[in-house]
Amino acid sequence: MLKIPSIKGRTPRILLITQNYFIIPELLRALKKSNVDFCTVNFEQNAQFLQKLFKKIAAFSPHFILSINHAGLDGDGQVLALLKQCGIPFASWFVDRPEMFMQSDVASDSLLSVFCWDPQSIPFFKAKNVQEAHYLPLGTDTEIFHPSPAELPVKHKVSFVGSSWTTKIAELLQAAKLPAPLLRTYRNLARMYAENPETGIQTLLQQMPSGAQAVYSNIPPHKQKMFQRLIQLAGTRQQRVASIAELLDFNPVIVGDAYWKKALSGFKKEFTWWSRINYEQELPIFYQQSSINFNVTSLQSLAAMNQRIFDVPACGAFLLTEYSPELEKLFEPGKEVICYRGISEIKEYLTEWAGNPQKRKRIAAAGLKRARAEHTYEHRLCKIISHMRVFF
Repeated sequence: MLKIPSIKGRTPRILLITQNYFIIPELLRALKKSNVDFCTVNFEQNAQFLQKLFKKIAAFSPHFILSINHAGLDGDGQVLALLKQCGIPFASWFVDRPEMFMQSDVASDSLLSVFCWDPQSIPFFKAKNVQEAHYLPLGTDTEIFHPSPAELPVKHKVSFVGSSWTTKIAELLQAAKLPAPLLRTYRNLARMYAENPETGIQTLLQQMPSGAQAVYSNIPPHKQKMFQRLIQLAGTRQQRVASIAELLDFNPVIVGDAYWKKALSGFKKEFTWWSRINYEQELPIFYQQSSINFNVTSLQSLAAMNQRIFDVPACGAFLLTEYSPELEKLFEPGKEVICYRGISEIKEYLTEWAGNPQKRKRIAAAGLKRARAEHTYEHRLCKIISHMRVFF
C-alpha cells in the first residue's frame, strides 16, 4: 500500500466536496484505500450548502477541504475568507479549463492551493493571485482498470472511445446566443485553428471580416470569451474527425456520440459505431480486446493528458496516442506507449503496430508497470496532501 504523508504526525483528515462529476468516485475509492480520515458534503447551488459545509467542518475538524473545479467557492472570495478565519485550507483540483470556474482574483493570504491537470494553466492562476499552484495530471483507478485474470481474445483491430464534442458545442451555442455575423464565421476560424493550433485566438480574430470584427468588439466580454471557446471547441471537433477518419482503412470500432456516425459515414468506408459502453464494467475489457487503442487530445489543452492515457496502460493494453512533451514526463514514448506526431503519421503507425503483436505486448506490459507505479489516484492524493502540508 502507498504510504500517505502525515500532517503534524497525524493521519490526514480531508473533507471532500462531492458532485456529479467523473473523478469523484475515483477519489472516494482512493481515500478509502489510503486509510485517511475523510467525510463528504455534496455541493449544491443554494444557501443551505454553506450551512452544511460549516456544520461538517465544526464536527469533523478537517486538515483541509478538497474540491474539484472550485466547487463550493464563490466568486467574491467570501467563503475563502471565512475558511481562513477557521484556519481551514482549501485545495481545488481543476480537471477542466479553469476560466469556466474562476473569474475573480483571490486574496494573497488565502489558504488556497490550486492543482491543475494542464500545466499551461499555471500562469492563469498566478495572474489570479494564487500563491500555491501546482501541476497534477489525472490518474487511473486500478480497482476498475486492471488486466483480467485470464488473457482476453482480441476482437477489435483498432478502436477509439471518445466524444466528438458536438454536445458541448451545441450547449455553448445555446448559452451564448451570438449575433449572426459571428455564427457565420466561427467554422472558418475553427478550421484555421485546427490546421495550426499554435495560432493564438487573438490572431485568428483579426482575420475575421471587418463586419464580424465590429460585431465582436461590441458584445460583452463574457460573450467574447464564449465565442473564443466556440472556436476552440469547433476546431477540436474538426481535428478529431480528421484524425479518426485515418482509422477507417482498419475497420475500427468507434464508441461515442451520434455525430461520429454522421461525420464518418461520408468517407464511404466500413466502421462500427457504438453509442456507449459502461465505464466500470465494460470499458476495461474493451481496451484489452482491442489490438490498438487510439487516442487524440484536445487542441485547447494540448498539455493536459486525458483519462485514456492512464486507463489503457493500466489495463495492460496497447495505446497509440498523440505526442506531447508533457507525455514524456508520465510515460516513455516508444517503450511504454507509442506516439504519432500529426495526422499524416496515423496510418503509418497503425499499419506498423497492427502487424507486431509481440511488440505490442511488450509496450503494454511496460505501460502497465509505469501506470501502477506512478499514476494511480492514490499517487495523486499523496501529492495533494504533500503540498497541503505547507499550511500546517
